[in-house]
Amino acid sequence: MSDCNEVTEQLYEYLDRELSTEEVCEVQAHLSRCPSCFELERFESGVIKLVRRRCGSERAPEHLRERLLTVPRS
Repeated sequence: MSDCNEVTEQLYEYLDRELSTEEVCEVQAHLSRCPSCFELERFESGVIKLVRRRCGSERAPEHLRERLLTVPRS
């Protein structure tokens, strides 16, 4: 995977550890070669850490959790 568009499309799945081992290796290889994508990953990772730190102990309302679980994934 050397295409920046592919990496950015998979970035949140990568950060959420939802990719296969092979996909993780591909994303990491790209990030090691592409300063632009690496900086994007660092920024998004920082945002996720900040949100978890600020809201990590709060649970989403049950109706929202149910709704999210029923949304079809593409």
